[in-house]
Amino acid sequence: QSGHYGREAVVSPQSSHYGRGVEAVNPKPDAVVKEPLALTCRVNGVEVTKDNVKWFKFAPGMEDLSKAQKAYSISDDGLTLTIKKMDAKKEGQFKCVVEKDGKTSEGVFEVALPLKEKDLVEAEKEVVAFVEGQVVKLQCNKLDVITELWWTCNGKRLKAGEGNVRINNKKTYSVLTFRPAKLSDKGTCTCHAKGQGSEDSVDIQVGGVENEVTITSQVDDLTCKQGDKKACVLAWDIDSTIGKIGPQAVKICLYKNQKPTSCKFSKVKDGTYSRAYGKQRKPKNSGPYVAIVTVKGKEYISEPINFTVTKKEKKKREPKEPKEPKEKKEKKEKGSKKNKDN
Repeated sequence: QSGHYGREAVVSPQSSHYGRGVEAVNPKPDAVVKEPLALTCRVNGVEVTKDNVKWFKFAPGMEDLSKAQKAYSISDDGLTLTIKKMDAKKEGQFKCVVEKDGKTSEGVFEVALPLKEKDLVEAEKEVVAFVEGQVVKLQCNKLDVITELWWTCNGKRLKAGEGNVRINNKKTYSVLTFRPAKLSDKGTCTCHAKGQGSEDSVDIQVGGVENEVTITSQVDDLTCKQGDKKACVLAWDIDSTIGKIGPQAVKICLYKNQKPTSCKFSKVKDGTYSRAYGKQRKPKNSGPYVAIVTVKGKEYISEPINFTVTKKEKKKREPKEPKEPKEKKEKKEKGSKKNKDN
């Protein structure tokens, strides 16, 4: 967990009328709670006594520290002010003011205790991996009262609703979602938090791999006869690292001149994606067919199956016997009757 180590005390020397004026010996004092803290000024170019030096505390108001002997002490030369026991009430702005011969110079100190190191947030998982195209979620749990929380990834502050970024802040946690995840989302994402007088952050390592789609045709060539009752089925086996692919994500198309045409959504059963031609198929349906898989906006095209529909063979009709003339037929019938009567 990373934390802030407090506001640093700084001195801002003002302009002086004698030599180089007043300068701070310790411009960045480290204040420690319940410990004494000494602030020291140095005067250049002129000799001064304790009577020429006064110390003041500002914010809020102005307090002359020359009489505040219970909480502060001043050295014999007047150039060092010691805060006897540092606490939050002693934080603020201090000035050492040097006056001599009607001329004035001063140094200004900002004194503050370091911010408390406190765990405000923790990662649900410190390492998260995804496959390109999946939805990936990073969760940051709140451990204390949070006044502000935000996310960065690879140093860039994220905004909810921008691109594939979604951020959902709840009372006890915050979730950063990439929907869908891209390879560019890999790296380090950080959950930052501010509390009451403290700050904290936690890193989550995000790893990603490219989605792999494997398309395998069940045959290379398929030949069927026109008019046969048995369906002719073009079929592929399709696997993806992101899981199952629905039939609406797979189109099976005639592929001519490197362009798909006559496309239809596949039917799927047990991981096999297919398109069937029934007895109405015709030779004009022949050609190379491919399966086109679309996953998260990215297309994958299979190797073609060469599909051929052969023409239906016409049955040869046997020649019919020539019909006898009607008169001959009647005479034959009469002759046969006479024979029967005899």
